[in-house]
Amino acid sequence: MISKNKKLIILISPLVIITLGSITAFTFSCFINEWAWIPLAIVYWLLTGICIVFFKGTKQIQDWFLPSKFTRASNIVSMLLGMIPLSILAMNYHLFDSALLIILWILFGLINPWFEELYWRGLLLDALKEYFPKWFSVIYSTFFYCISHPLMWGVFSIANTSYHLYIYLALMGIVWSITYYKTNSLRWIVVSHFIVDIGNLAVLCFLNIYIPPGI
Repeated sequence: MISKNKKLIILISPLVIITLGSITAFTFSCFINEWAWIPLAIVYWLLTGICIVFFKGTKQIQDWFLPSKFTRASNIVSMLLGMIPLSILAMNYHLFDSALLIILWILFGLINPWFEELYWRGLLLDALKEYFPKWFSVIYSTFFYCISHPLMWGVFSIANTSYHLYIYLALMGIVWSITYYKTNSLRWIVVSHFIVDIGNLAVLCFLNIYIPPGI
């Protein structure tokens, strides 16, 4: 169980994380431009990790990754949604012109989904459902998840200021949140998120090497 005070801290934590993340992005972008994504990622993962570790109560990390209990349909939808950006990778793989970019791209894809899903869909949704209906919890989590991208990553990344991205982020946030509520598991959501981060060329977007058409 999580104490009432800790639950309230969790509810306001998105504002703190986004604010500190934005400050980090602005500060480092003044010195290292787009490479500010690295200190931002470290700060972002550190903040979400602290929230997960200190505010999860008696719940264990592995409890969020138990086999799905109720339905496979939600997991299938999540996986199909995650595969959409693979078309971006297929058409732009030639942009990886160095081993460093490939390593950073894979590392980000392997690390980021764990922190984001444990925080946005795990910890936050668990705390929200104690106070609000599930539909509101989904909207609350998805809203802050969406605006975190332009307010943090969008400081230096052109791709993260695209309204097309906001639509896809909202869709992912809603589907992944519903999937978590339906299955009580983040197992396949993390896999879907990994595919998204790999398919959308996350690191290349941060460095403005890949800029989506129409921006």
